[in-house]
Amino acid sequence: APLRGGAPTSSSPLPIADPDAPPTPLDSDATVTLKLFITYGIENGEVVATGPTVAFGGDDLARAVRLKRVGDKKDNVWGAEVKVPLGEASIEYHYVIKSRDTRYESRICPRSVSIAGLPAGSTVDVRDGFRSAKYYVLATSCFSRAIFGRGNSPENARTENKLVETGDLSWPELGEGQTAVRLHVFAPRVSAGHSVWVRGNTEGLGKWSKEKMCPMVHIGGRIYVGQVVVDKADKNVEFKLAVVDNAGSVVCEEKDTHKLSIAPGSNSHITQDVSFVYPNPTYKTAGVALPVSGIRSEASTGIGEFLDLKKVADWCSKTGLQIIQILPINDSGEDPSPYSASSSFALHPSYVTPIAVAGYYSSKMGLDMSGITGWATSLVEKLNHNKKIDYARVLGEKQKIMDAIYDLVGRDQILADPGFQEWLSASESWVKVYAAFKVQLVKEKSFNNKWFDTSCWSKGVSETEAIVSHHSEDYDKVVRVYFTQYHLHLQLLEASQYAASNGVALKGDLPIGVTRCSADVWAEPHLFKLDKNCGAPGNPEQDWGFPPYNWDAMHKDGCSWWRRRLSHMEQYFHAYRIDHVLGFFRMWEIPKHGHGGSYHPNGGLREQGLRNLRAIQTASNMMICGEDLGNVPPEVGPVLLELGILGLKIQRWCDGKTWNYGYLTVAASSCHDCSPCRLWWNQNWGEAERFFNEFVGQGGCPGGPPDWVSQKIIKMHCESSALVTINPIQDLIDMWNSLRSDNPKNDMINIPGSTDGCWVWRCHKRMEDLIKEEKFNAFIKKMNTDAKRGATY
Repeated sequence: APLRGGAPTSSSPLPIADPDAPPTPLDSDATVTLKLFITYGIENGEVVATGPTVAFGGDDLARAVRLKRVGDKKDNVWGAEVKVPLGEASIEYHYVIKSRDTRYESRICPRSVSIAGLPAGSTVDVRDGFRSAKYYVLATSCFSRAIFGRGNSPENARTENKLVETGDLSWPELGEGQTAVRLHVFAPRVSAGHSVWVRGNTEGLGKWSKEKMCPMVHIGGRIYVGQVVVDKADKNVEFKLAVVDNAGSVVCEEKDTHKLSIAPGSNSHITQDVSFVYPNPTYKTAGVALPVSGIRSEASTGIGEFLDLKKVADWCSKTGLQIIQILPINDSGEDPSPYSASSSFALHPSYVTPIAVAGYYSSKMGLDMSGITGWATSLVEKLNHNKKIDYARVLGEKQKIMDAIYDLVGRDQILADPGFQEWLSASESWVKVYAAFKVQLVKEKSFNNKWFDTSCWSKGVSETEAIVSHHSEDYDKVVRVYFTQYHLHLQLLEASQYAASNGVALKGDLPIGVTRCSADVWAEPHLFKLDKNCGAPGNPEQDWGFPPYNWDAMHKDGCSWWRRRLSHMEQYFHAYRIDHVLGFFRMWEIPKHGHGGSYHPNGGLREQGLRNLRAIQTASNMMICGEDLGNVPPEVGPVLLELGILGLKIQRWCDGKTWNYGYLTVAASSCHDCSPCRLWWNQNWGEAERFFNEFVGQGGCPGGPPDWVSQKIIKMHCESSALVTINPIQDLIDMWNSLRSDNPKNDMINIPGSTDGCWVWRCHKRMEDLIKEEKFNAFIKKMNTDAKRGATY
């Protein structure tokens, strides 16, 4: 059987440090030298290397290692020597370009070099390449955990490259005249169960034999490491990289060879940065956008539920779609707007599936839940025929049945459940405050006419422990809040893991603000400017009602609130959309009880955006997409590109030339804040006619439009140059005349500036019915396949 996972072999030693072996005694002053080299074209400025260790300046740019030009200026090679203590297993660092602007490497894949096994006084030639975020975005969890990783199951891991820490790698002992070469290969596009191998022209690389290919190990971030010992007489090492499937067959190999020269005087230890060059050089993917609330299934209780996402994932598998984009799903109370959350952590109770909760206690505790099951079934029959969401009724009915389940199981049994206790312990940092907030909110509403502003409440967050204590008169209410949140967590996690196991990523939505009546503002008011409101300039001026972030206060503790929030999101999501990403650069701030706002800050936008967005980017490994529509300052685009954050293009709001979109773009035919394409066509005839003449050009502009025009619009997005195209399910369904809704006006989700009829949309087609539409699904899949969307290799 082919060798797997990077175990040492006689031809390709890749030793892994033995964790049980006693440490080698070291001189406390022993060091090794890292001789850094990187190629980067820059006229005026410098390249520096920084990292957490003292040798690299402790992440302080002012004390970073400064590289100097090596050789001719036209070669654009920079170099520096850094002495590091041999006691460190591995050294982390990254490059920064200091010119007119400061440019950072991608932090998605941390750069590190192992020094374990090196003799004291050794020198390592470290030949690096600048890691641009444009390409390293494919290492985010959207791809590594879902689209390529398919849930990272133990079954697939058996045939994948062995996952190790960088510090676990050890350099080999060398004989006279030998050189150890270590390859650091960035290969993001590796399907689940597949592995990366290398072959080349030296004895250690198998003399080009496919039967003697050398395995590599995975050090995380889709960086694979291979190591070979060569004689210094081998002045040129040539090699190719390949991907092997779980049956041992090569499924993808580079066309051209990489070349590594070992010049006279080179050091005996060399590391080389390499990127896998795929035959299909540009990866692209596609997805569907729909709010959870709008999903309709055979089991829906008048609203879409988290477990319905599993059916959406099944449909995606049939159509070649790989991303499900949803709207925010946090608790917003009785407000149907998903952007009015009362907590940045708690999930909305309306998305729970009661019959699944009943099944949990029936299977786990052997309880008779038949009465609850019958009740839940009757609710489906009662509410699922509704064309629009009746929020008040859905919330009321679900609250009743969840209370009934709670009463039937009993508080003591619920609390004694080990799974519940494990979740409660892991969620303690937010769920206690949230439960206290929910209990106190009911009380404030009964006597406080300013209940909607937590700064005016009679009790502060310091009362949390008293409210949630098991001695409290409110303790039963508190546990009911825990109970509902626990089952929402289980059901969303189940849906997310199911989607990922099918190669489908779940993309969430991060609202730009939180309401004054929220657990976040109640708990940490210093993080918000409570004397101001966010909004937008104009006539009339827009006042959104929620307070701006106090970024200076947030950065004092390393943006802990953001880190907690995004770490919590990452349990469920593989990517997320930042609503109004411009707010991370500047915000229109209006006096709380007045008008006439202004932008803050009014200068230094690049630095402000970099500072804020880098803080949240490093809090998780999710792919980030920014909603950068509207009056966009010139600093925004370059910052998003530099950080590997995708921007958004709505075809009707730009020049419409989808083939000219930047790679780091989400291309969309429409979105939840505008009319779907079919309605837009009917309501904006002049614009539709211009679009038809420029992009279709088949005679007179037809009304309707017919389904072949809808197909043309989606096809343009599939064939676009954007990494991602995500189109609303309404626009996808409109490509098939027999599946269209009766009236496109019923397909609107939100009308900005209005509350009438907003956020109550439900898809007119059940997911089970869409899954059965074989011809339609095959049509979408072919459209994606023809455009090479979703082609891993």
